[in-house]
Amino acid sequence: MDQPSPVPDTEISLTFVKGLEVLRAFENGQTDMTVADIARLVGHTRAATRRLVRTLEVLGYVRNIDQRYRLTARALKLGLGFLQSRSIGHLVGPVLRAESIVIGESISLALLDADEAIYVFHNPADKSAEMSGHTIGSSMSLARTATGQAICAFLPATRQQTILATSGLSEAEAACVAKGLTDVQSQGFALRDVSPQSDLRALGVPAFNVNGQIAGALSIVFPTNRYSMTQIQKDLAPHLQRCATYLVSAL
Repeated sequence: MDQPSPVPDTEISLTFVKGLEVLRAFENGQTDMTVADIARLVGHTRAATRRLVRTLEVLGYVRNIDQRYRLTARALKLGLGFLQSRSIGHLVGPVLRAESIVIGESISLALLDADEAIYVFHNPADKSAEMSGHTIGSSMSLARTATGQAICAFLPATRQQTILATSGLSEAEAACVAKGLTDVQSQGFALRDVSPQSDLRALGVPAFNVNGQIAGALSIVFPTNRYSMTQIQKDLAPHLQRCATYLVSAL
């Protein structure tokens, strides 16, 4: 997915931009916040933030419980049009569910959005993915995750450098990831432990659109000791790669 083009301020509503920033403040586990919490995250004054939050409350997108705000189910409607227009429900879902049965693992799909990847399909019965914190709408780093690296490896070199420079990784870590991206390009998949404390591993493969541009990645999460490297290289990765080709028209 291409990055949005800059738009002159005279053609946009800055108030609307600020409202969307307030909605995005609830990402990454920020689920229950005061106005002060939200103001700190978005960088606006408390007075301005309060007006934005109250507007969202009146519209039904957030609710107030003891002066703490959380999103309501209505916020899900904001993404529903995207999922329907991109055939996530009636094309991508059935294909990934069918392929999941064949390999015995749930397959998730994440799409590129600016400098992060966002999950748009996930089998809720997949306990491994749930344990790793991956749910619909959650975003992940293009530098620190298998899914992200499967995407990042196929972006232009200058964009890769920008992503690594802003990832929060140390210089040595960024250099290691940069080398790993070259390996991802050659082998066609990324493999990473979910976290140092977890016994879960993630496998990601790139997914391209009809123009041959990187659009996202397919991934599975599984216990570290479930598969050998040979099984991953000869069976799992090729299967996900073939699965990605089925979805070209929807990406």
